[in-house]
Amino acid sequence: MWLPFFGGWDRKIRKLRKKWDREREKALRKKSDQRLEILSKLDIVEDKLKMLEERELTRVDKARIAKEVEIELAGVEAMMSGKD
Repeated sequence: MWLPFFGGWDRKIRKLRKKWDREREKALRKKSDQRLEILSKLDIVEDKLKMLEERELTRVDKARIAKEVEIELAGVEAMMSGKD
């Protein structure tokens, strides 16, 4: 049975990159002491995103790395929601 295919890995990676970019812009506007810590975490996440975008990986590796990126971005969001 054929099912319509919506999205896929490329779309998921683009969405993660967009979310990363938004969080980075928010972090750059932040004036608190946490700014450097947040930016360093975002740099680590960027390395993983680059790996997803540029390398040919197996499905299992893509899924693992994408999940790690999602979790780390959620952690960054939680840090950002703290007080300035």
